[in-house]
Amino acid sequence: MKNIVKNIGLFIIIIFSCVSVFFSLYSKDYEAKWSDLTSYASFFENRFYDFRMLQTMHKRKPHPKIILADIDDDSIKKLNSWPIPRTKWAEMLKKLRGYGAKIVAFDVFFSEDSMTCNGQNPDDDLVAAIEYFQEVPNNRVILPYNLQVGGTEHYTSIPDDLYIFALTTKVGGANYEMYPTFISDSVYPLQKLIDAETSLGFIEATADTDGVIRHYKALAFPYGEVHVPSYGLTAYMHWIGEFDEYDDPSKMDKVFKTQLDLSTAGGKPILKTKKGDIELNLKGETKVRWTGGEETYKRIPIYDIITKDPNDEELKDLFEDALVFVGATAYGAHDLRNTPVHPMLPGVMVHMNFAQMLIDGYYFKPFKESAKLSWLLLIISVIILLLVQLKENPIYDLAILVVLVTVLFYADTYYFVEQGYETKLFWCFFALTMCYGWNTIVNFYMANQDKAFLKNAFGNYISPELIDEMYESGHAPTLGGTSGIRTAYFTDIQGFSSFSEKLSATQLVELLNEYLTAMTDILLEEKGTLDKYEGDAIIAFFGAPMELPDHAQRSCMVAHRMQEKLLELRKKWVSEGDKWPKIVHDMRMRIGINSGDIVTGNMGSASRMNYTMMGDSVNLAARLEESAKQYGIFTQVAKETVEMAGDKFLWRELDTIKVVGKSIPVTTYDLLGLKETAPDYLKELSEKFSAAILLYKAQKWDEAIELFKVTLELEYMRFPDLKGVKTNPSEIYIKRCEDYKKLPPPPEWDGVFTLTSK
Repeated sequence: MKNIVKNIGLFIIIIFSCVSVFFSLYSKDYEAKWSDLTSYASFFENRFYDFRMLQTMHKRKPHPKIILADIDDDSIKKLNSWPIPRTKWAEMLKKLRGYGAKIVAFDVFFSEDSMTCNGQNPDDDLVAAIEYFQEVPNNRVILPYNLQVGGTEHYTSIPDDLYIFALTTKVGGANYEMYPTFISDSVYPLQKLIDAETSLGFIEATADTDGVIRHYKALAFPYGEVHVPSYGLTAYMHWIGEFDEYDDPSKMDKVFKTQLDLSTAGGKPILKTKKGDIELNLKGETKVRWTGGEETYKRIPIYDIITKDPNDEELKDLFEDALVFVGATAYGAHDLRNTPVHPMLPGVMVHMNFAQMLIDGYYFKPFKESAKLSWLLLIISVIILLLVQLKENPIYDLAILVVLVTVLFYADTYYFVEQGYETKLFWCFFALTMCYGWNTIVNFYMANQDKAFLKNAFGNYISPELIDEMYESGHAPTLGGTSGIRTAYFTDIQGFSSFSEKLSATQLVELLNEYLTAMTDILLEEKGTLDKYEGDAIIAFFGAPMELPDHAQRSCMVAHRMQEKLLELRKKWVSEGDKWPKIVHDMRMRIGINSGDIVTGNMGSASRMNYTMMGDSVNLAARLEESAKQYGIFTQVAKETVEMAGDKFLWRELDTIKVVGKSIPVTTYDLLGLKETAPDYLKELSEKFSAAILLYKAQKWDEAIELFKVTLELEYMRFPDLKGVKTNPSEIYIKRCEDYKKLPPPPEWDGVFTLTSK
């Protein structure tokens, strides 16, 4: 049976991990349909891959001819205009021609006409500058447009201007199509700029499910008609020569043209470039192999380009035959993207990284190769682990797990990632650790069946904590205990002896079981230790056997929650109609809490013992529960507990008393509730009652009586159903003040009141 359970678990872990590898690689293809089921695989793996990729990214050097004409904050300030006037763009283009730039790719939309001033339109200046720049053979200006954006309109059909940029596409064989899309008409370039023979490329940035941009849409399939290149791909094709123009038509056929292959049997589009083949998903996306972040590429502020000397030798050397991207790094431009290399990377940097990836031929391996490698590493490493675990030596098991994880991490990070494999190492590690954990758990469970049987058999006779201690130490329990600052906790149902007169024995047991179950659940949730039940009473403590630094706060929280739970139970019992008499509908519980030096440990006889508590602080907690009825309150807490409980609770000082059997006075408090949720009238009660107590201790009886009369009304708001039925602290103090007026206390009176009964 043990082996069957173990093998079924291992089989499920391995199959789940292998399927997760598949989902992680192919989820972008099926994201719309199955994202809720498959996105988990990419969510974990992508973040782990980002971490591994960043370990070696520093080895890659930025291409010296990929340059950013930077729309930075300083340029905007010096040009004193946003958006940048098109006359300034015209000046920049003219300068860039003089500096020798080859391609200028604007990450700036030119979709709206400029205002004509004094009969001159700035758009005409920009058109003239574009034509001037492109007079140089193979020079090109690239303008962006957008695919459909949420909340905007789109063209009903593909604009005619885009047909000229359509990629040559090979079809047949596999017979599949890419996902179609639409063209937004909100930021499409002005027709006069297109007529200047600029090239067009779309811009689209779609984040993964975790909000990070890792993929770049290389091409799109608008309206299901033709495949058009992205902004970054267009820039690459012009700069590398796959879109070059020649005066001699005979040379055109000899120039390599980027093309799309949709005929592969694997069902994946292949983008064929001069530098190699890129496998895309059906959205036309590929993962970006990053070169770096914001500080990686050479950045020249546009203000410097516009204002520098046209014969500046440094800029001529820099821009000679350069691929110049024009984009914003200014914070106010709102073009910041969350990427693996930086959480706020300017969007133009994403295009620059993609362009360098194309120029360097630094592509990913086909998806199938990454999947096969991931599955191979997963299966081999799991087999090695399981073979070692056959020895059932936990030290060997842990050692081989650490060795396998370390070897796989370094091999993947410093070799496979560099080679372009998108290894799903997270799921390899998941399979390893889960198989290790499952084997360990099953072995541990089986080895401890006898111990579990013993614990279940005797747990009802001695405390579970004592059994755990006995198992851990290997010794039988002995008499004795340890002392420490802990909190004692007593509860009792008010007037419970009357319940037996109104209820049958069966009803009494049912009622008690429901009540004690609800209250004990709250106690255990707050890590309290149940000492014992005494009829309807619950006796418990906090801070042992497990130390709790916040034992006082937890005890007060239990008291608050128990009173709230009893209110819920009363409403439930009322809703059950005649099943329960009125005495059940009106059930109340009293609670006494005190913190101090308490001994907890094994107490009893050598043959029969129990884990319990003893000490003077315990006795005081019991007295506080009993004396609460004299004040008409339901939770009485000693000052020591209040001081340790923090400022989470709303209190009122109740009295300074000597309880029966004690000579040392103790100041007690009434727990009114939680500060953040207590109603205003309770906060007012706390404040005014405290002020009245001060007047009482100062023997200002008349003033105290007047203030206690105010708090009396607030007492009625707290428990309206007890008005005229049960006393309350305000009534008690009013009577006490009136008695002291008639018979004043002795001169040495210190405000202490001595209780004469429990």
